[in-house]
Amino acid sequence: MNESIKPGTLLGGRYEIIEKIGAGGMAMVYKAHCRLLNRYVAVKVLRPEFREDAEFIKKFNIEAQAAASLSHPNIVSIYDVGREGEWHYIVMELVEGVTLKQYIERKGTLPWQQAAGFAAQLCSALECAHKNHIIHHDIKPHNMIITADDMLKVTDFGIARAATSSTLVAGGSTMGSVHYFSPEQARGGYTDEKSDIYSAGIVMYEMLTGRVPFNSESAVTVALMHMQNEPRPLRELNDAIPESIENIVLKAIRKEQHLRYQTAGEMLAELNAVLARGKAGYDDCEEADQTKPVPAILANKYGKAGKPGGQKKAGKRPKEPLTKHEKIATWVAVVVAMLLLGAMGWFVLSSLGLVSFGRNEIEVPNFVDMEINDAKQGAKDQKLTLEIDEEIESATVEKGHIISQDPAAGRLVKPHAKIKVKVSSGAGLVKVASVVNMEQRSAVNELESLGLVAVVALEESETIPEGVVVRQVPEAGVEVSAGSVVKLYVSGRQAEQIKIPDVTGETLTRARVSIESAGLTMGNVSEVTSEKTVGTVISQSPRSGSYVAKKTPIDLTVSKGVQTQPPVATATPEPAAKVKTLSIPVPQDKDSTRIKVVANGKSIHDAAHNKSEGAFDLKVSGHDTVSLEIYHDGSLKSTQTINFN
Repeated sequence: MNESIKPGTLLGGRYEIIEKIGAGGMAMVYKAHCRLLNRYVAVKVLRPEFREDAEFIKKFNIEAQAAASLSHPNIVSIYDVGREGEWHYIVMELVEGVTLKQYIERKGTLPWQQAAGFAAQLCSALECAHKNHIIHHDIKPHNMIITADDMLKVTDFGIARAATSSTLVAGGSTMGSVHYFSPEQARGGYTDEKSDIYSAGIVMYEMLTGRVPFNSESAVTVALMHMQNEPRPLRELNDAIPESIENIVLKAIRKEQHLRYQTAGEMLAELNAVLARGKAGYDDCEEADQTKPVPAILANKYGKAGKPGGQKKAGKRPKEPLTKHEKIATWVAVVVAMLLLGAMGWFVLSSLGLVSFGRNEIEVPNFVDMEINDAKQGAKDQKLTLEIDEEIESATVEKGHIISQDPAAGRLVKPHAKIKVKVSSGAGLVKVASVVNMEQRSAVNELESLGLVAVVALEESETIPEGVVVRQVPEAGVEVSAGSVVKLYVSGRQAEQIKIPDVTGETLTRARVSIESAGLTMGNVSEVTSEKTVGTVISQSPRSGSYVAKKTPIDLTVSKGVQTQPPVATATPEPAAKVKTLSIPVPQDKDSTRIKVVANGKSIHDAAHNKSEGAFDLKVSGHDTVSLEIYHDGSLKSTQTINFN
């Protein structure tokens, strides 16, 4: 079965392959030209290990077709899904740029405003997908493209769902994604929209610190860290991060799904609020809440000495002097008005928590996560009284530490006020259920219902059907703390491990024979300048001696010889491009439409237009002919060809 497609190959009778532009664990990516619509597209062709799995192909088609319904500026559009002989492929929007992972590797830590901006675009894309009941399941910076104008586009919506197993399998090839898995994905539990939100929080953590919060050489270890460990505080790694941004990340990556943002829209709203305050000139959210000076409202209607009249104007008859009763009434009215205005101002400011009366109110400290005795002493120092309202079992908060408080931190209260707190009584003990001989999914659900965490490993068995639990550790009946890990050994065949041969120094042809004879496949082949003979293999990846699964692709670097400088040719100046002005009509069936114009595969206009405009002028430049595609709100509306001859 062929691994790659040659340039010039036609898929579906319309997509002409031009060149390979990328490769991933799931597919090879090609740039292609759509002959029907005369535009450039990206075509993903599934690798052989996926093409041979009928169940996966079925899921792949269903999910890709569902994702094709999404239309959003931050989501790479899916145009078509098809099959040509042995190749299963999808046709997508061609986006020029680098992955967010590459962007982070080049930049290191990103400025918090830029990271929050990228996160806001990601949340906007997730909000659109989730409203259409599509969950990505593999949000990571590798699946996001950053364009030259800093637009973020998420790819593989719907496709990742088909490719991702819902339960972590020990020894599986999950290392690329496990750094961004949610705890429920790692333990094979129920996933929903909040699983994508967790992954978005991990991506944001990496943008702000230049590193993922949990890392290890073992995928299983990383998964366990997601379930059990707390990440290092962001501001310890980067003190330029505002507390408001850190709080958003920490809420997104809470272990329990119900404690995260419930929708991507909620997270997006908080990000936009922080960004708006940043643009207004505040370094952090708290500065926006500072008390501002109130301008004077009353002006003195009286003269310099405070008496009625003031200076007389020349040529004017002086006013009649006020009587004694009128003077008293006027002064009383002024005093009453000032007192009323002052009282109203104090009431408004105090209701907002910006002032306190007579220094008799105290701002409540944050006692959450504190040990109860330390919190009681801290409350006493602040002239407050701490009272335990309830003790609750918790697998995430240490025994004797505070889970929540009422009133919340930051509120103003009277001295000696009671602060009621809920305290963790520990994880509690759970009796491990017997799940031996149960189907894997049922076993995982049974353990999760008890508050335990299931981790699955494969174990060959000649007597138990594939996918059924052979044994468990700990055994049934053992009492363990809630949140403890139960390892399930499930019947299944371990993937065959093959030792990679050393092909350095061989010709490309001989290297291919050695690799394929070992049960592996050829990966990417790149050329570099070298004194070695042309076509000789200089290096390979993965390196020789390593053990990998069958059909793993091996990338090779070969010599293209010593390059001599070609004679300098006199460049023929390119003729100047011609310019034409087109009138683009604006739809009248709705108030606003986002209109995008693409010329020869390159976007030359993308903006929202109100129907009141009627039409707008657009300059198009070119030499011979230019093929235009006009999109309305992401959908292709029309095409036309402009002839400059």
